[in-house]
Amino acid sequence: MILHTIVPLQFVFGNFTGQISDARIIEWNNVKLEVLPAGEQKYQINRILSTNPFDYLNPKLQPGTLIRLEPKI
Repeated sequence: MILHTIVPLQFVFGNFTGQISDARIIEWNNVKLEVLPAGEQKYQINRILSTNPFDYLNPKLQPGTLIRLEPKI
């Protein structure tokens, strides 16, 4: 793929360092999410991994939203 742009590469590709982040894949309310740790039992939604289009319209599942995971008993 060739990309012709005047925009600096940092804006196109971000700060890609090739390192693996602390992202985890979880299932929350029957929806698979990629989340990042944000404290004790709290996670920030990074992206939604679903084939259901209505999951993307749910405001509770927007990227950046903090969710709390309760430990399983």
